[in-house]
Amino acid sequence: MMPFENIRVADFTTMLAGPNITRILADLGADVIKVETPEGDTWRPSYGSFIACNRGKRGIAMDLTKPEARPIVHKLISSCQVLVENSRPGIMKKLGIEYETVKQIRPDIIYISSTAFGTKGPDSQRPGYDPIFQSLSGQMAGQGGIDAPIYHKISLNDEFTPLIGAFGCACALFNKMRTGQGQMVETSLLSTAAFVQSGRFIKYKGMKRRQTGKPDKLGISATNRLYQGVNGEWFYLYCVNEEHFQTVCRLLGLEKLITDTRFATEGARKRHEKQLSVILQDAFMNAPANIQAFLLILAGVPAAYAQKSGQLFEDAHCKETGVFTTIQDPDYGEVLIQDVTTKFSKTPGKIQRPCPMHGQHTTEVLLEIGYSTEQIEEFKAKKLVMQSAR
Repeated sequence: MMPFENIRVADFTTMLAGPNITRILADLGADVIKVETPEGDTWRPSYGSFIACNRGKRGIAMDLTKPEARPIVHKLISSCQVLVENSRPGIMKKLGIEYETVKQIRPDIIYISSTAFGTKGPDSQRPGYDPIFQSLSGQMAGQGGIDAPIYHKISLNDEFTPLIGAFGCACALFNKMRTGQGQMVETSLLSTAAFVQSGRFIKYKGMKRRQTGKPDKLGISATNRLYQGVNGEWFYLYCVNEEHFQTVCRLLGLEKLITDTRFATEGARKRHEKQLSVILQDAFMNAPANIQAFLLILAGVPAAYAQKSGQLFEDAHCKETGVFTTIQDPDYGEVLIQDVTTKFSKTPGKIQRPCPMHGQHTTEVLLEIGYSTEQIEEFKAKKLVMQSAR
């Protein structure tokens, strides 16, 4: 039995951060019903990303702007233990499925609201996407330098918010198991942007704040940065302690640096890091980047070859430990995809199915919640609900 088995989730999320909350729940056994508009999730054209964050779900399509559709969606919600949405505050109320209404339908519902700026406050109505919070929270400045902020192509806030949302859902379900009470759980991209920088967001009297961003995008010191090999490719070196630095020096035939007063201590290396960076870079040009990383790893020094996107698929360790798996997709055939991240010894999760086509399971789900075939056909004729062609 999987951790969330027998938990049904009404999924009203779109884009990336919201659907990944319910993807995590689906991977761990929940029956996630993705409810889409007649037009479909705006993220569907980003198909590679869409199938990743909507795998394992069943999908129905419904026109929630039509008052006649409200009894249908309310009946669906009454069959669910969890509802997840990531709309701008006020949208769910217009559709008649905000928390106050939903808890009248199902008092013990766990209602997850994952918004941009939160449900209250002067900025709650602002549209917000991952790059907005990279900029607003200082992530860009911290990455690239105060004078030259750097955009993260990996959407940190969009990727971390689902973890917080899924964890909040698990905590609320645990509390419900003990008390029988449902509740509303809130997350936001803004709070995540601060959460992933928790070491920076602290303030006290007399504190001297150090801006970590700097013009050098290669790293933060001569012994904690990217270096090039002779082939022009890159690897990362991270000397955590004195032993690591001395090992690097010996590998490169630079034993004299160990006793050089400019580099003999961490403080001295910091003061002369530009000189040290040049010396090390020149020495690393005697072999390709992947070989340099391999030799450092063999010697016990933390290092990694800077792989291109997708090369991790071929990594022997990832293959051995099941980081990735294959699923069958109706459009793309066999797809190699990330496996369930959390591993359980007794209740392992699994990818239950590929992501649904638009409205693929409309009839199936409506039959389950008590509607007859004739009623469902009438709903389709009135365009209250839609079914995919295949």
